[in-house]
Amino acid sequence: MPKLVSGRPDFRKWVDEQPAPKWPLMPLTHITKGIGAADIVQAGEIKPADCTVFGEPLAYFFYGRPAYRVSGDGTIKVEAACPFCFILKAPLIDEAKTIFAFDTGAFSKRLYQHILVDEMQIEDFSLESDTTRPNRIISAVFGSRRSYFDGDLSKIPDPDTITKTWDFHARAYLHLLASPGRNEPDDRICSIEVIFDKSVPLKGNLLAAVVPHTLWEGDNQAPWLQKLQTDGVSVVPYIFVPGRHPEHYHAQLELAVREYYEDRGAI
Repeated sequence: MPKLVSGRPDFRKWVDEQPAPKWPLMPLTHITKGIGAADIVQAGEIKPADCTVFGEPLAYFFYGRPAYRVSGDGTIKVEAACPFCFILKAPLIDEAKTIFAFDTGAFSKRLYQHILVDEMQIEDFSLESDTTRPNRIISAVFGSRRSYFDGDLSKIPDPDTITKTWDFHARAYLHLLASPGRNEPDDRICSIEVIFDKSVPLKGNLLAAVVPHTLWEGDNQAPWLQKLQTDGVSVVPYIFVPGRHPEHYHAQLELAVREYYEDRGAI
C-alpha cells in the first residue's frame, strides 16, 4: 500500500535546493459535481472519503489549479452533474496531512509508467507537509504562478539545465510533464495535490464557490448559495448551456477561477 509520507528523500532534496520565490501561497481548490457540492454546503464541511489509493479516508484538494475532472460519460444535461469548484484560503495548507507533486490517482492507475520506472513509488514524490515546496516547484518548473495555473508546459526547462544526472526523480518528473505520449493523463499531471485526513470546515476557510450561472441568476438563486454569500463567500457563475461535453464546462469553470484570481492578485 502506498504511503502518504516518507519514501525516498531525493526528490524533496532537489525541491529544497530550488530558490524560494517571494510569492504568497495560492488558494486550494476542491471540485465536485453539483449534487456533491450541495451536500458539502449543507454539511458545512468537506469530509474525507474512503481512498482506494492509500487505504484510508482522505479529502483531496489541488494547490491553486482547478484541476480535478468530474467523472461520467457523455454530455451533461443537468446542473446536478456539472462541476462546482470551492476555492479555499491559502493558509489552510498548513493543516494538510501531506502534499504531492502530482495527482496520485493517475499514478496509481499507472498513467505515468511510460516515464517513471517501476521502482519509483508514490511516496517518493511526496512533498510531505513543507508548505514552501509547492512554490519552489512552481518557480523552478513553470517560472510563474500564472504559467502554473495555465498548465503551460512550454515553460518547462530542459531537465539538463536544472537537474544533475543523478537527480533521478526530479528528471523523471520533468520528463513526465513534457512527455507527448498518446495516453497522456490530463493536466492533473502538472497540478500539486494537497491531502487532508480530517474534515475541512467551510466557515472561515471558503473564499468562493464557482457554479453554473443557472443557479445564480437574478431572482433564481439557490438558497444554499445565498447562505454562503451571507457568510461572506463569493458566488462566481460560469455559463452553463445543457448538452455539452464535461470538458467544455471545465473550461468555463477554469476561466471563471482565473478571472477570480486575477481580480485578487493570486496569479
